[in-house]
Amino acid sequence: MKNIYIAILFVALAAASWYAFEEFSIRNYIPLILVLFSAQILLNDVLEIHIVSRLKSKYFNLVIGPGTVVHELSHALAAKITGCSITRISFFNPGQGGGILGYVEYVQPADRFQPLRSIIIGFAPFFGCGLFLAAILNYLALQHPGMDLVKPDIVEIGDVDAVISTMNVILTRFYDQLLYLDLSDPCILLLLYLEFSFALGSAPSTKDISDAFSSLLRHKLEALALLLFLISGILLIEYGPQLMEHGDFIPGLAVVALKWMILVLMISSSMLLVAIPLSYMIVETAQIRGAFKIIPPALFVLVYFLMTKYAVNYAEVSVEMALLSSTVVFLVSLLILRNPQLFIKTDQRY
Repeated sequence: MKNIYIAILFVALAAASWYAFEEFSIRNYIPLILVLFSAQILLNDVLEIHIVSRLKSKYFNLVIGPGTVVHELSHALAAKITGCSITRISFFNPGQGGGILGYVEYVQPADRFQPLRSIIIGFAPFFGCGLFLAAILNYLALQHPGMDLVKPDIVEIGDVDAVISTMNVILTRFYDQLLYLDLSDPCILLLLYLEFSFALGSAPSTKDISDAFSSLLRHKLEALALLLFLISGILLIEYGPQLMEHGDFIPGLAVVALKWMILVLMISSSMLLVAIPLSYMIVETAQIRGAFKIIPPALFVLVYFLMTKYAVNYAEVSVEMALLSSTVVFLVSLLILRNPQLFIKTDQRY
């Protein structure tokens, strides 16, 4: 994988921080954030290298387009917020070649904060795309009774079981969309498509990661100062209540911020997990010849529409059963169209 060493580095940093902050109240937060960074990078690599990259360029651009726009927008906003001057920007231009779909070029002020800016700008898509995902998810929940909002209070990180439970809650929220939303509604399908694309755009590219770490290596003294600053911040969070009258405000605010970071990263990682089987089905469907490729999705929508609009009124048919039946019909039709030789025997004798 392209970024396997970066993922390993994040895991190593997570392990180091776990032991370094053994007696600290925020001990679980920092390692989990680093592990989520690592997981998201690896999941994104799996999708791009082994699945999405198999699509023809026009389908690939369609799948990745909105996610790329938000990806580059995240870089641009982070650059402006940190005081950089943007010189060139392209939100989505697949015709550039070299696998580059978009870019943001900027000039940093000549000061000691360059490594910090590089990290913030380089990793901005983690949170930019994640926030868009959270916004769509909660918008749909507000529009449709029965769906629960995704908020920081669902984040539990006491132990591994609690983390897995939180991920399960988020995945359940995504699944609830399929149960409570009308999948025959084009607007709903558009929002679900945007969720999928934003998830693909959430992880920084290899160049983003390379630029961030290159900046740290070029400015070693400033990188050391940044590390000391982060350690000072952690110490202030931990011992603030003991040092000042209203010091408990700082740890409380820090915990809320850390929970938001974890929530956003968990949403992106969860959607990437969901995107793996979806991407595989998209790739297989796109490889069907000619107009026949519209048959599987058309059958899915038709079966789902008939079962939810008519069968539910006359029989014991749940929305979940309709969704399952539609998926089975989609997969069977996909199997037949992708492997016709398994179902149609031809006589080779003349």
